[in-house]
Amino acid sequence: MKIKVGDKIKFLNEAGQGTVTKIVSKDTALVLGSDGFEVPYMMSELLIVENSTDYTTLSSSSSSSSDTVDEVVVSKPVNVEPEYTDNSDVNVYLAYVPKNQDSLTNSDIDTYIINDSNYFIFYNYAKKQGENYVSQTGVLEPNMKNIVETINTNDIDDKLEISMQIVFFDKQPYNVKEPFSKYLKLSAVKFYKAGSFKENDFFDEFAMLVTIMEESVMQKAIEKLTDTDIDKVKLSKARKNESREFKKVEKKELLEIDLHIEELIDNEAGMSDKDKLDLQRDTFNAEMRRAIKEKYKKVVFIHGVGNGVLKLEIRRELQRVYRGYQFQDASFQEYGFGATMVLLKR
Repeated sequence: MKIKVGDKIKFLNEAGQGTVTKIVSKDTALVLGSDGFEVPYMMSELLIVENSTDYTTLSSSSSSSSDTVDEVVVSKPVNVEPEYTDNSDVNVYLAYVPKNQDSLTNSDIDTYIINDSNYFIFYNYAKKQGENYVSQTGVLEPNMKNIVETINTNDIDDKLEISMQIVFFDKQPYNVKEPFSKYLKLSAVKFYKAGSFKENDFFDEFAMLVTIMEESVMQKAIEKLTDTDIDKVKLSKARKNESREFKKVEKKELLEIDLHIEELIDNEAGMSDKDKLDLQRDTFNAEMRRAIKEKYKKVVFIHGVGNGVLKLEIRRELQRVYRGYQFQDASFQEYGFGATMVLLKR
C-alpha cells in the first residue's frame, strides 16, 4: 500500500508513531512526530497504521507524550501517479550495458545517457580520441534514456576520458537551473570486472552506472535540519544499535587498491611523471603494510597497462622489500592485464 500525505504511520526501526506531512520523493517522506519535529524518513522504514481521509488539515497527538501539536496545513495532491509532485530531484547518469549479458567483460557495450529528472536536458557528450575530443549532442526528455554510442573493451587503451555538458530547460514555466559540466576518467580495468556490472533501476540487464550529477531533495531536507534535530536522530540511531545483539564479522579475504593517479589525488596539475610515480609507490607501500597488519590473505594492486613503468616499479618493491610474499598477475577476467595480486599468507 502506498504511503500518502496524512497517513498515520509507525516506524519499523524505532519506537513511536507519526503523521506524513509531505512526500519528498518516491522513496522519502517527511514525518511529523509526537515531539513536534518534521524528520525525513525512507518509506521502507514506515508502516501505515491509519490511512488518511482528509488531506487539508492534520493534527497529531501521541499517548507517549502530553505535548500538543498545532494544526498543520498541507496541500491536497493532484496527481494519482506519481503521488509526489516535487520536481527538485535531478539525477543524470551514464550507463554501460553489455550486449552479451552472458559474458559481461567480453562484449560490445552500449553507452546510455539517463535523464532521471523532470527537466528536458540538452547534452554534449564528448569523448577523447587521441589529442582531441569527438562530440555527440542531443535533447533528452524527462525521465528518459538514450544510447549515444557502442564501444568494445578491446578499443579502450587505459582509460576513457569524457566531458559532459548539460543545459536544463522545460517547455512550460520552470525554475531555471545553472548549466552543469563534468569531466570523467574511467579506468579500463572497470570494464574487465564482472562485478562492475550490477542490477539497477533503469535496465532489466546488468549495467555499470556512472554518476554525472545527483541533486536530491532528501539531501536538501537534511541540510535544513537544526542541530537539535540531528542530535535527536543520532541519539535514536545509537539507542537502536545498542539494542541489537549481533557480532560483527570483518572480511579479511581480499584488499583491492587502485593506483591510478586520478584515484589518489584530485588535481595532478603541476606534477611531473616522477612525482606521480613516487606517490603511487608510497601508496603501494602504505597499503602493503596495512594489508599485512590487518591480516588480509590477498591484496590486488590495480596499475593499468600503460607503458608498464608502474607495474615494473611495484614488482621491484615486492622483490626488494617484501621478499617473503608471492605475487602474480591478477585474474585476467576481472582486471585484464592491468593488476598484480600479492599472496600475504606465507
